[in-house]
Amino acid sequence: MNDKPVLLFVDDEERIVRLLKIMFRGQYEVYTALSAREALAIMETVPVDVIASDQRMPETTGIQLLAQVRERWPSTVRLLLTGYSDLVAIIGAVNEGEVFRFLNKPWNQSELRSVIAEAVETARSARVTRQVVEPVWQGNKEGSQFSIASQLLAIEGCEADRQEVVEMFTYDYRVHAASSLKEAIQVLIQEQVGVIVTNAQVDGVDITDLLAEVARIDPAITVVVMTASPQSDTVIKLINSGRIYRFAIKPLSPNLFRLAVNAAMREHHRRLADPRVVRRRMQRDAAREGGNDEIYASFVESLGRFTEVH
Repeated sequence: MNDKPVLLFVDDEERIVRLLKIMFRGQYEVYTALSAREALAIMETVPVDVIASDQRMPETTGIQLLAQVRERWPSTVRLLLTGYSDLVAIIGAVNEGEVFRFLNKPWNQSELRSVIAEAVETARSARVTRQVVEPVWQGNKEGSQFSIASQLLAIEGCEADRQEVVEMFTYDYRVHAASSLKEAIQVLIQEQVGVIVTNAQVDGVDITDLLAEVARIDPAITVVVMTASPQSDTVIKLINSGRIYRFAIKPLSPNLFRLAVNAAMREHHRRLADPRVVRRRMQRDAAREGGNDEIYASFVESLGRFTEVH
């Protein structure tokens, strides 16, 4: 039985999918499609680990295709390839298609190979852990809510905006509020945060590098980023480096924002089903409780380099 990871490349230009197949057929089992319709037909018969789609195609866009894939085959990791920096498409890619990475055409071959390898590893892990996807819910007179163990960190320099987020979710989660990077890092060190809700800039500093470090240390954490002035390059950087899960434009639509954060919390609980993530969190807990000062000191130092932590 062939256990090679399965890739599916979708682009309406035949020469592009032919080139991609040549690039990857030695290491992977590669399928190609010239349209979203062809891609879905393949998905219905073949267990695909990673799908990489062009954005601008006739009939159906890449985002529309990836959104369908997300609904029907959630364990398939999704990549978007495009030669255009269309802000609406980029935001749709993260919010609707939940893309793993956003790659510009023409692509860098070594970068593409690296991203594909990482996406395959993520897909294989997701297939093992997909069985445990639902968080713990509790009934109450208003309806249902997440367990109080689900913790949310709101990072927002503006007090009024910070309070809006806190009030929106205080009934559903245990909410921590931070007005600065220093406060946020202290919460991350002391608590088991599940979802971070943050501005794209905090204290005048781009949040991407901090989010990238958080993703490296604790991949169970999901992130929803807010901004009043979205820029294509910023959103792409947040997707590819900051590993954000959702993106929201201010002023916030309460209903849409609530859906985004709830989806992020569900994804957080799904990630907690991964034994590797659980081990990493348990190791951090033991270190914080004095079991291993070296591990804990390393964790504090890795975040503390973004600001002073006392």
